[in-house]
Amino acid sequence: MKCRICGQKTPSKNLPVCPNCSRKEEVAEIAAELHRPFSDRVVKKCKLCSNECSGVPLCGKPDYGNLSYYEDPLPTNCCNSWFCRGSELYGVNLAVFYYGCNFDCLFCQNWSHKFIERARKVEIGELLGAVSSRVRCICHFGGSPEPQLPFALKFSRKAMEKREDIMICWEWNGAGNKSLALKAAELSWKSGGTVKFDLKAWNENLHLLLTGRSNERVKENFIRIAENYPGVISATTLLVPHYIDEKEVENIARFISSLNPEIPYSLLVFHPDYRLNDLPVTPLSQVKKCYEAAKKHLKRVNVGNLHLLGLNRF
Repeated sequence: MKCRICGQKTPSKNLPVCPNCSRKEEVAEIAAELHRPFSDRVVKKCKLCSNECSGVPLCGKPDYGNLSYYEDPLPTNCCNSWFCRGSELYGVNLAVFYYGCNFDCLFCQNWSHKFIERARKVEIGELLGAVSSRVRCICHFGGSPEPQLPFALKFSRKAMEKREDIMICWEWNGAGNKSLALKAAELSWKSGGTVKFDLKAWNENLHLLLTGRSNERVKENFIRIAENYPGVISATTLLVPHYIDEKEVENIARFISSLNPEIPYSLLVFHPDYRLNDLPVTPLSQVKKCYEAAKKHLKRVNVGNLHLLGLNRF
């Protein structure tokens, strides 16, 4: 495919903009086309997340969630395992996978969440029944839990009432309702859990191109949680080949460092999936440049998914 802005060849047949043009203002209109009908849902009514759309059946039901759940033995391979207290525990993590998401990432690594018809409607009582004595932490992920935060918060509070020693963790894109996001972070702060933001891109136009959504709310929520609940927040960035380069990573790292240079930041090696399944694994040269850019500003930087590069350590 040729870039619709400059005419040069693009790395993926599903991306109509080349890396050199991906940060330009012209991208916004192209991104809206690329992410239809997802972008057409916004009609400014619901306040559960930054989309502020009319709402869909999966959103905002406090008594049940559209999800699946399972036990994941500890120590687990979650994105924060390289530093979090849960990686030192034995037992299980109760992994709660939410169907649906408020972003439309072209590179989604868990895109099975889009098949909402496959999700079960799980009531709080059933999920509480899964909080056995073996469960040491609960991880809300997906998809993303933001569209179902009323349920996730209600369940988490009841789980903490049932077990005072349980950790509550979140893995999300961070573009949820500001008030609900803070309440979620408070639960992690009280329980010793973590809040992991997936900071997908720094440049607004590039973020729109890759996800279909602005990153303004993401940045706002990241700042508010970092300032109000220090010690719980962390971040990851998926190194999409050619697009999420050292320039993007350095801007993200500089932003994180402005709040606290001790905040953990993990760079994730990309594997081909969903609509960007014709891209390669992140080249090692790109990984090294991004790592060096992040280390200029942050003290705790990790590289994840190293097995995709045939490496055990970085």
